[in-house]
Amino acid sequence: MGGRSYMLATRMPMSRDGFDAWLSTPLPDLGVIANPDEMWRGWAADDATPDWALTELAGSPAAAATYRANRTRTPLELLAARAAGGYTLARHHEGALEVYLYDYHADHYATQTDLLMLAGAGRFADGDAEVPVLYWGGDVHPGLPFDDGSVLSLLLVGGTQARFSAAYPFAALVEGLRTVEVAFLGAVVDPDGDDPGWDSAGVLDPAIAVQAGT
Repeated sequence: MGGRSYMLATRMPMSRDGFDAWLSTPLPDLGVIANPDEMWRGWAADDATPDWALTELAGSPAAAATYRANRTRTPLELLAARAAGGYTLARHHEGALEVYLYDYHADHYATQTDLLMLAGAGRFADGDAEVPVLYWGGDVHPGLPFDDGSVLSLLLVGGTQARFSAAYPFAALVEGLRTVEVAFLGAVVDPDGDDPGWDSAGVLDPAIAVQAGT
């Protein structure tokens, strides 16, 4: 594994009841994020402009329709669809929602959907502290970044609203996600082989696994 790798990860304190409610609740609209136009601000893609309105897909109406439809789905539906293709950690574990997603090629429209999904999780989380969601990638190993050079975006999720941040203590950010990284990398089968595999046992919530047919 490696090469053009793009990852999204978080660990958010949440009860089992909150997790189940989040799984079954459709994604919120873009208003859940206070500053969506600042998605790339401060990181490796600082000069990019996020296309939340899908205007750049005007010539591909079918693709735009698919992204819009996905924004109306539930986390259970979205995560099950991802999990059917592997490389998806999504579970309730030790009092927290844990997510670690891997894509070989960057699809920032799909990532925006994932960010909306996790921004909506704040309504079901425990505590008042903002929880970071990290998005990073490039020509990198799928583990957590060694420095902030491959960080693409950082979303801080609060109880009622989320916001993108141009700065965050990097060491604390990575340390808070370390256990999720270990679980994700541990589920990769023969990572150095020509065709790495994926063992979803223990890294997928049972409800997601059933929906995914894994």
